[in-house]
Amino acid sequence: MRVLLMSMPDRGPAFGQRAYEIPSLGLSSIVGNLDRRHPVWQADLSVRKWSVRSSVIRAVRRHKPEIVGLSSMIFQYHTARQIARLIKQESPGTLIVLGGYHATTMYRELAASPEADVLDFIFRGEADHGFGELLDALEGRRPMESVAGLSWKRHGAFQHNPRRPLEDLSTIALPDRNHRLYRLFHYFFRRADVMETSRGCLHRCNFCSMSQMYGPTFRRYSVDRVLDDVRGISKAPGFVRVGHVLIADDNITLDVPRFMDICDGIAALKLPIQFLVQASCAGIAKDPALPKKMAAAGITMVFLGIENADEANLRQMKKGKILGVTRTAVTRLNDAGILVVAGIINGFPGDDVATIRRNFEFVRDLGVGAVGDQMITPYPGTGMRRELIDAGMVTNLYDYRWYNGSWPQGRTKHLTSKQLLFEKWKARREIIEDWRAGDPVKAHFPYFAAFYNYVVRPIIRFNENRMDLMYGVVGRYQRQMMQWARQNDYFGDMVIDERFFDPEAEGPESIGNPAAALDCGNPPLGDTGDEPAFAGTATGELRIEN
Repeated sequence: MRVLLMSMPDRGPAFGQRAYEIPSLGLSSIVGNLDRRHPVWQADLSVRKWSVRSSVIRAVRRHKPEIVGLSSMIFQYHTARQIARLIKQESPGTLIVLGGYHATTMYRELAASPEADVLDFIFRGEADHGFGELLDALEGRRPMESVAGLSWKRHGAFQHNPRRPLEDLSTIALPDRNHRLYRLFHYFFRRADVMETSRGCLHRCNFCSMSQMYGPTFRRYSVDRVLDDVRGISKAPGFVRVGHVLIADDNITLDVPRFMDICDGIAALKLPIQFLVQASCAGIAKDPALPKKMAAAGITMVFLGIENADEANLRQMKKGKILGVTRTAVTRLNDAGILVVAGIINGFPGDDVATIRRNFEFVRDLGVGAVGDQMITPYPGTGMRRELIDAGMVTNLYDYRWYNGSWPQGRTKHLTSKQLLFEKWKARREIIEDWRAGDPVKAHFPYFAAFYNYVVRPIIRFNENRMDLMYGVVGRYQRQMMQWARQNDYFGDMVIDERFFDPEAEGPESIGNPAAALDCGNPPLGDTGDEPAFAGTATGELRIEN
């Protein structure tokens, strides 16, 4: 069968529109595990943000797929739905499969929703092997009922097959990155790609939706397989070689000795590639030798889950007492010359202006290289969602296109949603100020650092000062928020009440569209985290699998 796989272009506005654009690893893994008899193309729309509609139409007309797989996170689903309708209009006989996190966590709601008419299949869980099984079923090689994790239509109504067991990672072939329709994936000025060395996390953070995908498990690829993947990326064809790789593990520091073995193996390859990983503070602090090995392997940047400076908020997240290990982790990474991007979260029920400001002051005083701040988001199926709903704190229950971490979906005991967004923006602006490329960035990204510090930053400073003089602080805030809000409006149908961005005016208490429950047709059933999407163990105990 002729197969077209698509990932969505939507992203959180806080990370910049063009700062980095990377392909979908999940789709490349599906391609790598498909039978070669299927012609397949992978279209990552992250590099087609300004031409989503025309890019989809061109891909369908040129390649004439018999089946299209759409991968979508929760905040990307609205775009995925619009693309599905566009494909059906262009080629009514083309089959549409929806997969990814949103399909995994809300397959029943999607199947019962009005837009289910444009979806032929919904796939939940890992699809590395499952997508190929679906193609076999469509070709009559196996019963449709035998494809675990698949929802399919019988007489116009969706039938849900049993949940899919987690894959044995030793059976998963390397991703195939040679079927991408688009190139130009980059991290600032370097060609970029993505890989993984493990899947899952054993931590019980109640704000994280990862447990809906993998459960409390940690599965690891062999070190040899990881190094083979790195070699393959380094040899990828193209005029410009890959210079930056995101290692997308959920928590690579769960097994520190193994991580150190991987670092040693990569260092021995002596490749001109820089790596970015996301890690926990506790994992980095476990072994003082780890940051030096990371640096030797070419890991130049770590997204560190600092989360919050308030111990009450950390307890609510089920993070425990981590402030001490946070300081240790940042110090060791800084000493190793690795840029630390501090991941923090604001918007907890007890947050007031002072709490938010202390959060930013904490990471500033730690000496991190950059800050990636988000709002607490009540993702369906998470314990945090249930807690916030029970406390009456959620103001946007169902308009999921805003669930990208950049917008407030609720209020606190002291701040409305409108006030929360403004005070967070103001605190970051005053405490973190405009970013400057420091010594770690200069060491690892010298051309970018020079260009940013001496060209881009002066322009930003001039523009900020000019906007402040013209519109005042509140006016500047309103214009930036409207610009951010429209960033993912690829079909011109986003509903925005501009009064939400005026902290001094009467207006809506929610950024979401009040009609979203009817428009999307998929409020979570009972808003409970009832059934995980994966087939776990009989006892439900934590597992570590090789």
